Amino acid sequence: MQREEPEGIVIVCDFCRRDWDGQEAMIEGHHGSVLCLPCMKQALIEQAVGEGKYKCTLCLRFNIPPELPRWVNPEHPEAVVCQECLYQAARTFGRTPGLGWKFEPAAYPPAVKVKIPKPETKSENSEESA
Repeated sequence: MQREEPEGIVIVCDFCRRDWDGQEAMIEGHHGSVLCLPCMKQALIEQAVGEGKYKCTLCLRFNIPPELPRWVNPEHPEAVVCQECLYQAARTFGRTPGLGWKFEPAAYPPAVKVKIPKPETKSENSEESA
């Protein structure tokens, strides 16, 4: 997330709203969305399935099935991260030299694989109705 101030643009974590200091490790998603390391660590622990389909703030996918775990900071519920983005960020943070943090996948819930059915094409529909 970004915010404009008289001094310039300020980069802000979408999930906790802390300003980036220019040094702290952060992951940038699409359209300038940002996830900081402390939020990512909290999200790994607190991720859970929820009700209804949702949109991920980082990858911008929408209609994500409710079976795919997500994390929402209750203080800023408009920002949501899907488990796939969360684990991708964790792997990236874990490979960052000098960060002092390693991603240990076995310490967290297993990655959920959700099969999304393909929409039927017109030719499939016309064959069935014939």
